[in-house]
Formats: sequence, C-alpha cells, structure tokens
Amino acid sequence: MMPNRTERPAAPGRPGAGGGPRRGPGGAPGTGGGAPVGGGFGKGGRGRGGTAGAFGKGGAGRGKQRKSKRAKRQELEQMSAPSLGGVSVPRGDGNTVVRLRRGASITDFADKIEANPAALVTVLFHLGEMATATQSLDEGTFGVLGEELGYRIEVVSPEDEERELLSQFDIDFDAELEAEGDDELEARPPVVTVMGHVDHGKTRLLDAIRNSNVVEGEHGGITQHIGAYQVEFEHEGTERAITFIDTPGHEAFTAMRARGAKVTDIAVLVVAADDGVMPQTVEALNHAQAANVPIVVAVNKIDKEGANPEKVRGQLTEYGLVPEEYGGDTMFVEVSARQNLNIDALLEAVLLTADAALDMRANPNKDARGIAIEANLDKGRGAVATVLVQSGTLKVGDTIVAGTAHGRVRAMFDENGDNVTEAGPSRPVQVLGLSNVPRAGDTFFVTDDERTARQIAEKREAADRNAALAKRRKRISLEDFDQAVADGKVDTLNLILKGDVSGAVEALEDSLLKIDVGEGVQLRVIHRGVGAITQNDVNLATVDNAVIIGFNVKPAERVADLAEREGVDMRFYSVIYAAIDDIELALKGMLKPEYEEVQLGTAEVREVFRSSKFGNIAGSIVRSGVIRRNAKARVTRDGKVIGENLTVDSLKRFKDDATEVRTDFECGIGLGSFNDVKEGDIIETFEMREKPRV
Repeated sequence: MMPNRTERPAAPGRPGAGGGPRRGPGGAPGTGGGAPVGGGFGKGGRGRGGTAGAFGKGGAGRGKQRKSKRAKRQELEQMSAPSLGGVSVPRGDGNTVVRLRRGASITDFADKIEANPAALVTVLFHLGEMATATQSLDEGTFGVLGEELGYRIEVVSPEDEERELLSQFDIDFDAELEAEGDDELEARPPVVTVMGHVDHGKTRLLDAIRNSNVVEGEHGGITQHIGAYQVEFEHEGTERAITFIDTPGHEAFTAMRARGAKVTDIAVLVVAADDGVMPQTVEALNHAQAANVPIVVAVNKIDKEGANPEKVRGQLTEYGLVPEEYGGDTMFVEVSARQNLNIDALLEAVLLTADAALDMRANPNKDARGIAIEANLDKGRGAVATVLVQSGTLKVGDTIVAGTAHGRVRAMFDENGDNVTEAGPSRPVQVLGLSNVPRAGDTFFVTDDERTARQIAEKREAADRNAALAKRRKRISLEDFDQAVADGKVDTLNLILKGDVSGAVEALEDSLLKIDVGEGVQLRVIHRGVGAITQNDVNLATVDNAVIIGFNVKPAERVADLAEREGVDMRFYSVIYAAIDDIELALKGMLKPEYEEVQLGTAEVREVFRSSKFGNIAGSIVRSGVIRRNAKARVTRDGKVIGENLTVDSLKRFKDDATEVRTDFECGIGLGSFNDVKEGDIIETFEMREKPRV
C-alpha cells in the first residue's frame, strides 16, 4: 500500500521554468515542466525545464541545451590550452619560430599561432605592456611576449619582407638570378659616385669628364640637384662606358644606403691639393667606407699655387687610405679640372679598380630592375624620377613599380634631355608616368600589368607605415646599451660628433677614445664635423645605428623631427666633461657588471626562542657592523657554514620591529624557514655590490 502524500499545487508557470498542468498520480511533467517529476519514492523523470520528483532523483531544474560541434571544439581547445593571466593561450615549446614583418600587430601574431588577439592583449597587459590588437609593436615587445608564450620571434629584415611581399605575386628575383647562366651575362659600365668637400671642384671635374658646361647652369656654382651621366672612354682599345653620379652633400648617397640600396660601385673622392683634407672630405670618406665601396682619390687643383699633393696623401693615410706608392691599395690620381690634366688617367684608374675588385656583369635581356636615384614633382610633367637600371632593359610603355609609386613609362630622357626608347644596365634615365614621387633609394622593377603594380605599391606603403610606427625606439640610445649588449645585438658604440669649433670636437674625440672600458666593447667615432646637426647626420646615424653628440650646437630645421621619426638618439652638451661622463657611464653599462660581496655585520646567537608562528627566533647581540632586515645572511658554527643563501626575514628590538640594529645592541633575528640555529652560532649579513670599473 502506498503511503499517503500531500500533493502541492504547481508553481505559477513561466516559459520554460514551470507552471504547466500536472498529469498522472505522481505529477508527471507538464509542458511547462514545473511539477514534480515521477512518483513518490521512484526515480523522477527529466522534463523540459521540470524539477525532480518529491523524494526521487530529479532532473535538471532548467533544461540543458545540446552544444553545437563548434562550441564543443572551442571548449576543448580552451581546456587544452594553458592559462596565463586568466586567459587561455596556445603555447609553443620554446623553439617554435614565428616570423613577423616589421611593424606587425598583436593580431598578426595571433594569426600565426591561431590564438585570440584579445587573449594576447590580456597576456601583454599582465607583462606590463599596454597595446591594442591592431597597434604596431617593436621587436623588443614581441620578444617579451613570445618568450612568455614559448615562441621565438623573428622580425624579418626589410629585404626578407620585400621578398615575402613579392612572393605573393609569384615574383622571385633570387631564383631568377640563380637561373641565369654566364652566357646570359654581359659586361656593364661601373657606377661611380663623385664625393668631396664643397668647392674642391667635384662638379668642374665631372664637367671636364663629360665635356659639357654644367657649372654655369647652376645657382651660385653649387650643385643644386643630383645628376647622373654616362660617358664613353677608350680603354685598352675598347670603348667603355662609365656612369657618374654627382651627389650634393652626400644626402642622397646615405639616403639610398638607409633603404638598403647598393647603387655605387666605386667612389671618387675629390680633394683640393691646396686645401687638403677638410671636414666634408672626412664626411664623404666616412660615408664611402661605411658603404664598403672601393675608393679612388682625385687630387684636384694641382695647377694652383701652393698645391701640395703629398700633403693630401699623408693626411688621408691617417684615415686608412694608403696610396699604392706607399704600399697600400688606394689609387691616387693628380688632376686639374680647369686645365683638363690627367682626366684620362682618372678614368683609367676607375676602370682598373672596377676590373680588379668588382664583377660588373648583368643580363640585359629581361625585364628591368633598378634604383630610383632622385625624384621630384614637375608642374608640367608630374612625377619625374631619375632611375638607374641595374639589370634588364627598361622600355617606354613598361609598367613599373618604384617604392610606393607605380605607373606606365610614358617617356624617358637621358642626361641631355633627349628622348630615349630603352635603357640597359647601368644606364641612368628620367622617367615620366609615375603615380607619385618615389624616394631616393627605392627599388623599381617591371610588372606584367598595372593592376599588379598598384597592389604591390599599396602593400609597400602599408608596410612602410606600420614599420614607421614601430621603429621609433628601435635605434640605440645611451640608456639601453647594456640591454642591447646583453641581448648580443651590439658590441660597438657608434658616435657622430658635431661641435661649434673644430678644436672642441677634436678634444672631445680624443677624450672619448681614451676611455678604458675593457674587453668586448668598443667606441667608434664614425663621423665628426663642425656646425649644426643636419639631416645627413641623422641619415648616417640611422644606417650605422649611431648616437649623435652635439657640443654647443643644435639641430637644423626639421632635423629634430626626422631624428624622432627615425628613432635616433641626439644628446646636447655645453660642458665637455658632462659629455665624457655620460658616454663613459653608458660604455661601462654595456659591459656585464661584476659584483663583490660586502659584509654588513655579524651577530652572536645568545638564546633561541621557539615560536609556532615564526619558527625559531635567534636572540642575538650584534658584534660588528649592522644587521639589516631583508639582508642576505649565512650562519656559521665553529667556523663552518651550516646555512647559506638565507635572508633576514624579521628583525626585532624587544617587541618592536626594526629595520636595522647596530653594534652592541640586542635583537631577535628570524631567518625564515631556517630553524637550525643554536646558542653560539654566528649570523653574518652581507650584500652584493657592483664593482666599479677602473
């Protein structure tokens, strides 16, 4: 016989939660599912939203919805992924390499490792860095994030980035070069850059070489533009061509190097025999040596009174240019641009140097590739670019992309303004038809169609924009030298010194070079000069990762903005000793610090107090020095060390906490989890201090 039970009315119904009509003796579930399920002591059924039976095992209070396969998969991935900072992130094994482009964002990184960008933002926040998912990050930030997640981050170089970009369009110049056989390569003219101090006769020398009057057409006799010219010369019975590039102030030369463009084969350094080596001569020499190109020295103005070519040879020897007659490998040619003396000998020296040191061959039977030397916006003709073809042949009608510019070649002109229909290797021409003005040093090449050229130009522009956002702190600064050396990125501090007078600059350089910083770290002055800091200085610092030191000088107009944009560290001083001290501290910071143990004090244990909360407390008297809380400690007994690498966790004077206790005072010392202390033990405290470098 069933026991009596009291039936309770169903709860007021609400959708999916109860209140449905009851059926059956045990209150079978109604549609609303609010009544008890199943009979008195039996197992309760499971209704849609129903409750359990009165005394039985009931169903769920709210109905369980079935999960989709996608939701189950996401849940499984989150369960399998380790958690960091409260979020689930897939981790690497420590050796997993992730390659990212310059200026990549967290979203780019997340795509590589198939993670949620929001989760990576949270992880980065827990690491002390705040960034949005689409913000461009520098290499250091990605390194910290990757190390935390078990990935090795590699930021691709501009060359690799360009290679990966072109691979999206099935363009592979490296494979194209490897496929070329020797029978396809033909000799090409050498490309020569003329450099030197102002008013030493660079343009007049070039004028004498190509037998045309360029000087009179220029404002004030100073070169106002970049010119590229090709001349013919008979060498060993054969007509040879040489391409000359005239650079005002070397800005273009360095700007092209800053973009990774290898344009110049040989540098001709022009030095006036009556003036000798001047500041811009040294600047030009530094630029050429930094670019690692062969140098031919043209000692000009030998016809002037007071000319002393031997003095020039002696001065340049100090800068590493040793003449062949002194046993070196640099060719010196004494010329006179005004009298046309030894011009052929200079061209002969250029060709001999080129043949001896360089392999100057290219394939002219393919689509053109090259470098934009100069570009400007002409009111009547639009964007005009002076380009130098390095391989292949450029023709009118070709579709090209040059940096972030693209277009179809509508017309080409040579250095004399004459129309040209095609240009082979080492041939400079002016090109019309580009969408905008490219930069000096931008590469150009021919594409199959204009759509491809436009897409490549747009992707380059986006990559440059992201890289510019991420590289502001990429350059070396005096503050981060030690970290850069620890990471193995640098071992040399490159400096550019600018001052108000040459004597101060020389004194500063001499003092800096006398700093003894030990082995493994070097100081190198790559350029020094007199006058304001110029854009050229910033460009050189950008290329060679240098710090600019200004002594009683300031940057010229818009130079500070350029330095900030490029991330170049500029320092200004009015006291020479302040500059020396800063550089010395930075250099010594580059070396790994050396530490030595310095004893703070000793205490003798008189009595040991037992504490259930703090462990054993050593009642002691300070015998020497001072005992400080949180100091490193060791315990000795009968001259033997019984406890090492300890810390003074607690320090008391009677019942009061103390930060330090001095000689002849009593105190209670707690050593954390170390409880093996006895009467008569000696507690020594010490600290590790960095040894000053002498």
